Amino acid sequence: MSYQFNYSMPPFPAPAPTFDPNAPTFASEDGLVAPLSSQECVFQVRRSGETHVMTFQVLQAMDQCREFRSLDEHAARIQSSIPALANKREDVKRVLDSLVQRQLLVSDSGFVERLGAAAPLAQAPLRAVFIRACDRPEQLAHLIASLTEYERRFRAERRYVLLDDSALAANINEQRDLMREFARKTGCKVNYVGQAERAKILEKFAKAQPQSKGAAENLLLRERHPQAQRFGGGRGWNMALLLSAGSRLALLDDDLRLNLKRPPFAQDGLDPNTNGPVQAAFMANMEEAFGYGEDATQDPFAQHLDACGQSLGALTRTLYPLSQRTLRGLNLSRLELLSGPSRVVATQLGTYGSARTETGLWMYHLDGRSRTEFWGDRAGYLRNTEAQHVWFGVGQARVAEVTGFTPFTLDNSAMLPCTNPVGRGEDSLWSALTRYVHADALVLEMPEAIAHVQESPRKRADLTRSAYVPRVNHFLRDYVQRQFGLFKAADSAQRLRLFAEVLRDLAGASTGDRVAHLREYLSYARADIVDRLQHQLEAATEAPIYWQADMRAIVEANAKALLAKTPPRLGDWAEDIDDAGCAKALAGELSGMADALEHWPALWQYASEQGEKLLSAL
Repeated sequence: MSYQFNYSMPPFPAPAPTFDPNAPTFASEDGLVAPLSSQECVFQVRRSGETHVMTFQVLQAMDQCREFRSLDEHAARIQSSIPALANKREDVKRVLDSLVQRQLLVSDSGFVERLGAAAPLAQAPLRAVFIRACDRPEQLAHLIASLTEYERRFRAERRYVLLDDSALAANINEQRDLMREFARKTGCKVNYVGQAERAKILEKFAKAQPQSKGAAENLLLRERHPQAQRFGGGRGWNMALLLSAGSRLALLDDDLRLNLKRPPFAQDGLDPNTNGPVQAAFMANMEEAFGYGEDATQDPFAQHLDACGQSLGALTRTLYPLSQRTLRGLNLSRLELLSGPSRVVATQLGTYGSARTETGLWMYHLDGRSRTEFWGDRAGYLRNTEAQHVWFGVGQARVAEVTGFTPFTLDNSAMLPCTNPVGRGEDSLWSALTRYVHADALVLEMPEAIAHVQESPRKRADLTRSAYVPRVNHFLRDYVQRQFGLFKAADSAQRLRLFAEVLRDLAGASTGDRVAHLREYLSYARADIVDRLQHQLEAATEAPIYWQADMRAIVEANAKALLAKTPPRLGDWAEDIDDAGCAKALAGELSGMADALEHWPALWQYASEQGEKLLSAL
């Protein structure tokens, strides 16, 4: 018996196509489509309004070109995604060339050139550096010491205004004395705004705008607000905006300290990815946190003031250039914030020392190097979950629509809105209101960080593992963001009044509708956390077991809260509140904020007309 084997080698798979990594990249414009027939449609470019007639097959090809890739890469993707074009490479390339000629495919160089074409803006002068303080003289003393060293080093001779919201007489006297000594040592012009000074300022507003007297008192006075027991950082914020109306300002809190630090991984230029992850580093103690990175050598106020109030386009030509290569792989429709005429209305710093957050939930959204450093070894991980000794920020300058922290410098040359005088989260609420009022407003986040040292360690880990309970200002911020793009009024005061009526509309809803609205909001907020963390868990296959256990605990806590039939309480309300109490509390919060927004334009306008006289008269 004999056997015969017939064996032939299988054909080798076709080699993967190679593309020139240095070739120019292109991405398709975003737009609106309306059919003209079964074969053709009209495409209107969202950015310019230009219209183009094309076949649906060409439209389908354009849809495959949303990300910045080379024409060869686009051709390969179109052929693999659209069966009818699989063997028509030359036809596909002709279509792509035609789309480039019609400027429906934008080149990386064209995008950078378009962004930088915006004219520079005339920037308003700096009114003062405003410092919010409240019954923490020891913290303020550290900040003043760092500002004294700053003035010695840079001879800036800036004006400083202490906005003192303290309640204890001893602290008031000590903090006033700190400012007097600072003025003596540096020769800088200093103003102290305490209870007596606020009353004097309010008296002027009451005479000039008697119809807004009650709103002004609620915005600025602790004792006049119905929720006076809450954290009141918004009062100092609102006072700073009125005292700087028509100019620019810098804003500091008493638990911050100079100098600025630049992390080892910082990069120059502008990061076009506005949705990129934040960066973090974790240290064992405060000494290590203060030693992380390099001291910034430039005057920190001057550095930020160079950008504050300037058009984004002008900045990309000078201080923060955008490299064409960084656009590769990014979706053009998601770069809408990168508009040349957009104005940098505020600049943002990172933080080293203690995190400026109530919880540590943000740490579970880290990736790459930051996440690896976060979960490291178990002992370090347990320490890191409290976020007491961290560096937190961005590795490269980038723009944001809404910021979650207090900005460093603000452009108040055109009316900036007020914020809620009470409750935490006043900074992100203000940022959302600013974007609502000024559709071209951007925040420029920079890679430098400022020191933050709390008066006592804050326990974050337990709160992080609990179900998320957003605060009133977080609810208001998210409600503002839902209004983006809905109103077209060019006048910012009109926009604020419109939104005031939107708030009153919800406040006037039935008890059942208000409760339902709160439930829907909380469900969405918690479902979003569950979804994002589940994706993190699925992707992080190499994660240590203790990190996975905490992630699952956070997911489980929010999932349980999502399904629980409990009153829809926001974080500032009593824990034993019932459904009716939630509805009543919401109506009060909305009505109070509506009154503030309605009267704010008149208050700001009067303050702008007074200019420096408001400060000089103190």
